[in-house]
Amino acid sequence: MKSRVAAVILSILLLAAGTGLWTVNEAKAAGSLSVVVNGQALQLADSSTYKNGANVWVPLREVAEALKYKITYEGSSGTVKLSRVNEVIEFKLSSREILLADKQKVSYEGSIETRQGRLYVPLSFLASIGLVAGYNPADNRAEIYSPEVTAGAVTTLLATGQYEELQKRYIGGSSSQALALPVIRQNWEQVAGVAGNYLGVKSAVSERKEDTFIIQSTLTFSASEAVLTLIVDSTGKLTGLKLAPAAAVKAVADQQ
Repeated sequence: MKSRVAAVILSILLLAAGTGLWTVNEAKAAGSLSVVVNGQALQLADSSTYKNGANVWVPLREVAEALKYKITYEGSSGTVKLSRVNEVIEFKLSSREILLADKQKVSYEGSIETRQGRLYVPLSFLASIGLVAGYNPADNRAEIYSPEVTAGAVTTLLATGQYEELQKRYIGGSSSQALALPVIRQNWEQVAGVAGNYLGVKSAVSERKEDTFIIQSTLTFSASEAVLTLIVDSTGKLTGLKLAPAAAVKAVADQQ
């Protein structure tokens, strides 16, 4: 599943009466569990996030607001829409299937839940619409990122030579063995040396495969473009990073 995720504007809190939703009645309050969206911690009441076993649910209104989605609800059909100017994502409250902007249908694990008139979604729902969403048990924190934000943050650190900060924020732990900083530095310097000065992220798409996310972004340089491929685990840490000239990536794709 690939989906382009873009920032859009949020308006209302979803509340569906008589829609057949599973109401939260056994989920345990997450206590100190925090939620970070695109690097910013959400200000939530203690009861605004839940864990049920290993699963985590977050309040859709607050998360969507942070991601700048506009949300509408059609009571007659039980349909929820996340929209922007040229993009609409739809799903029914009684279903586990999502209709993406490109009309592709994807499913997610878990259930949409309601509690005290509020709508909650599992992290798998957010991942299915193309966001990098995972739970970090070490910090008891749910982290949600747009692909372009993840790509932009990582690329900025690369372009400014902040490799140690990159390791601290996005690698660390056991993944540091697989992602050696000298190799990352060499890869960036080789491509940038031909492509020119880095200007920014042109576009980014994400694909989820089991418990990992693959983010492929097109980077604009002064002389040409390059493709940055990031592999992110369920806690938001990088387990793979590769930069290649856009022409080379396209040539490989054409051969497949």
